[in-house]
Amino acid sequence: IAGNDQLRQRIVYALTEMFVISSEADFNVQSMPRGEANYYDVLGADAFGNFRTLLQDVTLNPMMGQMLSMLGNDKGNATTDPDENYAREVMQLLTIGLYQLNDDGSQQLSGAGQPIPTYSNVDVTALAAVFTGISWHIPGPRPATAWSNCCVYVGPGYGEELLPMQSFPSHHSTVQKQFLGVTIPASGSPDPDGDLKIALDTLFNHPNLPAFFCKQMIQHLVTSNPSPTYIR
Repeated sequence: IAGNDQLRQRIVYALTEMFVISSEADFNVQSMPRGEANYYDVLGADAFGNFRTLLQDVTLNPMMGQMLSMLGNDKGNATTDPDENYAREVMQLLTIGLYQLNDDGSQQLSGAGQPIPTYSNVDVTALAAVFTGISWHIPGPRPATAWSNCCVYVGPGYGEELLPMQSFPSHHSTVQKQFLGVTIPASGSPDPDGDLKIALDTLFNHPNLPAFFCKQMIQHLVTSNPSPTYIR
C-alpha cells in the first residue's frame, strides 16, 4: 500500500477484473495460494508491456488453465471433443467481444441494423482444438504421470503452479482448424506451440481488440462511461 508503484498496482487490479481467476469458483485454484499470488505477479510484470505478451502469459498460466479448464485439454476421440471453455472465453471476455466494433467502441451494424457477431460456434470449436495438449510444466525428465495427472493436481513438488504450462504434442489435435478467417491445415505432426502462436497472433491482430480492451481499461481506471472520441 505504501509502495512507489501505485500506477502499476492500479493497472494490475484492473487486469484481475478482466483476466479473472477465482478461488471461490474453482477449488483447484483455491488450493494453490502460491499459484494465485504468482498469477498476480505475472499481471504486474506485464502491466506496462505489450498486450500480446500478456495474452500469452495468461493463456499459459496454470491458474487460468484450471479456471477455464484448458489445462489437460486432450485432443479428443470418436466420442469426446476438446473442451471449449477457454476457446469461448478468450474471445468473448479477453480479446474481441461478441460483436464487431468500430475504432470508437460502437457496434458495427448489418444492413438490417443488427449487431454483427464477431465469431461463431465454428470458431469456438476450431480454437478448442488449438488449445489441446497443454498441461503442467514439469522441469527435467517428465514422469510417466505428467499427463495422466494433469487434471487432478498431485504435486510432484517442482513448483509447477508457478511455471507456464508446457505442450505435450501427443495429446494435441492435428485436425484442420479454421477460425476468424485463418486456417491451420490438418497435419500428421502435432505442433501445439506453433498452433498456439497462430491463434494468439490472430486474436492480437483482430480489429476489435484495441477498442474492446481500451474501453475496459478506461472504465476501470478513469471513467465508467467514456465517450467514443476518448475510446478512439
